[in-house]
Amino acid sequence: MIHKKLIFFLLILAYLFSPGAFAQSKFTDEVDSLIQTGIDFIHQDKFSEGIAGFKQIIQKYPEEPVGYFFVAASYQAIIDDYRNETYKPDFEGYIDTAIVKAEKKINNDSNSAQDHFYLGGAYGYKGIYKSFRGDWWGAFKDARKAKSHLDKALEINPELYDCYFGLGAYHYWGSIKSRIFWWLPFIGDDREKGIKQYKLTMEKGRYAKEEAKYGLLRVYIEEKDYLKALELAEEVKSLNPDDPFVFWMRGQAYIGLNNWDEALRTYQRLLLHFKSSTYYDLMAEVECRYWLAYIYYVKVQFQESLKQLGIVLANKDEVKDNDYSEPVLKGAQELKEKITEAMKKPKG
Repeated sequence: MIHKKLIFFLLILAYLFSPGAFAQSKFTDEVDSLIQTGIDFIHQDKFSEGIAGFKQIIQKYPEEPVGYFFVAASYQAIIDDYRNETYKPDFEGYIDTAIVKAEKKINNDSNSAQDHFYLGGAYGYKGIYKSFRGDWWGAFKDARKAKSHLDKALEINPELYDCYFGLGAYHYWGSIKSRIFWWLPFIGDDREKGIKQYKLTMEKGRYAKEEAKYGLLRVYIEEKDYLKALELAEEVKSLNPDDPFVFWMRGQAYIGLNNWDEALRTYQRLLLHFKSSTYYDLMAEVECRYWLAYIYYVKVQFQESLKQLGIVLANKDEVKDNDYSEPVLKGAQELKEKITEAMKKPKG
């Protein structure tokens, strides 16, 4: 799951790079305030407020990529945290516009580190979006473009340490996706390089320190380093104690540690959060209930598991077109079959 905290760093990075960058830019204090306030709103899952602020930037500076970029990132955050794909057209429209605006600016000034970062960040967003939806070739091309522009931004200004988070994501997740080709000399395993770049951002980055922590949290889950994941989750939840991403990650960590009681409590709390949220989507509830069913299955509480699976499968037609649904529905059907077989076995 590649979610806002892995890629939302682009929001923070894209605006300012170094201590003197804002003073040299044409943006006003008012715009800076809108950006910082908008970022705070997004971290608190107050997306409507954050997006409204970012759209004010578009109104003031329609030829700059910044406003479109922030709005796109906000919509992607909703999509991923809440499995809510009604915002896909919004994301696609704004991210494509950000790319067009950034490319136009780079054509006019190829030595703008800021605009290279905007463009690299936007292509990175598109690459992640495409890869999740199975467009691997398109994702690869966008990822290469993203890396090229991030490298160019660092070439122009080597002190843009926040850029290393984008490069860390490229090297780590690129290695994960190309795992079967590691034996080739020109591909290899760059996971450690990516992790070091995450940590460099945490140490020296100005605007992406917290975002790098979110990215590293996802890495720890992927690496099955669950104790470190829980430790880091406890640290980053200070930004938002009800952050869905942190709960998604904590749930996976507890499952990995076979701590079924804590896993159960985590998904129960996450489900309550979704059902009370403005951004509720049935897919998020279905996914939560699948994990609850799985936990009850492991705890040999088959009736409770079947109850959750009943809700999941009763809604399969409603969610089948959601990009998050396939592994969940497949897992639910397989789990139901396992329980059915287990209940046939004689007791004792």
